[in-house]
Amino acid sequence: MTAAVVAVGCAGGGSEGAPAGERVLVAEPSTIRVGPNEMDLARVVMTSGGVPVGSAPVTFSIGNAPIVPGTTTTGAALLATTATTDASGAAAVAVSVDARVALASVFSVSASAGTAYAEVTVIVADASSGSVVVAPFFPTSDAADRATGGIDLRFYDNRRCADLDPYMPPDVAGARKAPLAASGETAQFDYVTATKPAAALGRATDGFARLVAFGCIDIPESSVVPDGVVEVALPLRDNIPSPVGRFAVTSPLVFVPPLAAAASIAVPWRDLGDCPLDPAQMFLDCMTDALSPAAADDPLDCKPKPGGEGALGDAFAARRGVPIVDAAGAVTACRGSFDAAGKPSLDAIAMGLFGTPTPALLVALPAVGNDAAHVLDAFTLISRLDVQSTGRADEYVVSHTLQNALIKGSGMAEARVELSSLALPALTAVTTATVRDGVLAVDEHGFSLRLGRVARAGFGLATLMPLIPGQKSLDAGGLITEILKLAHSDDGSATGCAAFDGVLCPAVGSAAACLAKACPDGLSALTSKLNGAFDAADGTGLDFTLAGSAPLLDTQGGGFARKLGTDPNDSTSLARWSVDLRTASGRARLLTPFEGVRTN
Repeated sequence: MTAAVVAVGCAGGGSEGAPAGERVLVAEPSTIRVGPNEMDLARVVMTSGGVPVGSAPVTFSIGNAPIVPGTTTTGAALLATTATTDASGAAAVAVSVDARVALASVFSVSASAGTAYAEVTVIVADASSGSVVVAPFFPTSDAADRATGGIDLRFYDNRRCADLDPYMPPDVAGARKAPLAASGETAQFDYVTATKPAAALGRATDGFARLVAFGCIDIPESSVVPDGVVEVALPLRDNIPSPVGRFAVTSPLVFVPPLAAAASIAVPWRDLGDCPLDPAQMFLDCMTDALSPAAADDPLDCKPKPGGEGALGDAFAARRGVPIVDAAGAVTACRGSFDAAGKPSLDAIAMGLFGTPTPALLVALPAVGNDAAHVLDAFTLISRLDVQSTGRADEYVVSHTLQNALIKGSGMAEARVELSSLALPALTAVTTATVRDGVLAVDEHGFSLRLGRVARAGFGLATLMPLIPGQKSLDAGGLITEILKLAHSDDGSATGCAAFDGVLCPAVGSAAACLAKACPDGLSALTSKLNGAFDAADGTGLDFTLAGSAPLLDTQGGGFARKLGTDPNDSTSLARWSVDLRTASGRARLLTPFEGVRTN
């Protein structure tokens, strides 16, 4: 073909008389063929309000020009870079291609006029080229229903499917694009050379631009019919990301109703601060109980046995406060400030050792008891899930390791307990898993969690430690020690057990140091009682069992699941564990959500 002759005509008297409105450029045709050592026209049409615009200048340029193999020379050129629209609004320039440019090369000719823009795709093909109609379809109806974002169809000349990543398709010169509706539409690609291979790649997405299904089909050069049309079907199969890899898993557990062990844990901790004269009343109970050796019928449990603690125990019992009667007339476990004879009770005398105003640590004891009662209501497990292929389709081996527990304390306080530091017998479990319809199903596997031990450590970090500024750690023994330090004689000469001994022994007519052994022994028993309360939540053997399922979410492309769990855009897409927890106080089962995030 000879060089383009750009026609100039009048549309309403030239550009000055052009219709008002925004000008639009459209490539007509949108795709042209130019063979090596040949020339053809790149043509656009300008309109305004649907009316052709004549006598308007248009600027042309080449984009992504092919390079002559073995050189740095551009293999395509325009015979002119400007043209003026004719009476029909058309403007054209001639495009030439070097004889050495490879067949199936693709580039573009851009046309612009002000804000108006159009692009003509140029295919380098010989006369034996033909057309290919690509018809995407979904083998499963479910994918078709979910593909609400349509189909991104791309045609690559001189490429094969093996060269293309369907998750991150190359956006290169030579990729012809055709956006289609979710189903039922086809796209025709013209000027496909019969001497080079081609490939058609389709990607279906949902309304959130997430990949639903994809497919690629090779189009061998032998299948192209020169000057003819062939149709190929392109199946788009479900996008099921691979779960192989390592995931950081977060599993919140909420027990409603509370675990049976919670009540056992709560009792001694609440007893430490639920009466007006606590903790002095509790301290006295423990000291009195320690006045006699532990026996089968009278263990050292901070519960003095009437008549069983010796003469000194009887003397102490006679001076204890009279039990308080509540508003309903019921006798409570709390003791008053006077004994049966109307004298100041030992409970009141002992409480006086803490001075006035009441120290903040003692004021906090009721809240400590409340935290103990609810320490197991809700906590979070952090674990690592390693998924490896078995070599068989959709079958995997899973190694699951419990790493940390997040335990809540007062207010917003939350402690991270490193489970490996507790020397638990089995923190790693190995099991199997399968993938069906994009969901990873993890088979049952068990751990030795020892929840009571975990709760005790977390309670110390989240509830107790904040009570004493500067403490790096605090447990029941540390708390009792800190409380004991606050007891002091009026002149400050005696503190702790010495202070108790100094006022209580004379009050019952006993010699000095009558509590020298009973005080530390009794408070040691109290520490054991507080710590031992958590044993109710411990189990034996594999006391914590999980089985679950999680949708595989490919949030970044690449064919691998980036997340296991709930899709924020789809409330029906949930990851859940089925939990079976066995404790000394009973068994609890629940379903809980979880989320996994890929870490490698």
